[in-house]
Amino acid sequence: MTPAAATARRATTPRRAPSAPPRQKRQRLEVVATGSKTSNRRRIPELLAVLVLAGSLLAIVIGHSMLAQGQIRMGKISAELAQEQAVNRVTVLNVAALETPARISQEAGALHLVQPFQILQLPSVSLTEPLPPLKITAAPGHP
Repeated sequence: MTPAAATARRATTPRRAPSAPPRQKRQRLEVVATGSKTSNRRRIPELLAVLVLAGSLLAIVIGHSMLAQGQIRMGKISAELAQEQAVNRVTVLNVAALETPARISQEAGALHLVQPFQILQLPSVSLTEPLPPLKITAAPGHP
């Protein structure tokens, strides 16, 4: 090659960047597994603590909701009880008014029954205590 041809060739070829310093020998790269055993073992207590905390909070929320539902149910039952007690009081008064001897005598007169000379209340008898036995004697015989 002639010097003129070499110069022309150098002008048409792109120039290279200055050469980098000599490369040092790199260590060989290796693929590492994503979940190594040591990192998983370190995470187990943390994960366990988070699970216990979440479980206890869930138990508290469930207990609180059950308590609130019980209170609502208790309020409804208390209102029903008050209403039924009022109905019971009115019924007891009505029964007491119907049991009076004066009313019974008046009803008997309306039914054309005989009016008694005297109105007596019978004493109450205990149902748990037995009554004394009756003394029965034989009637005298006829000849």
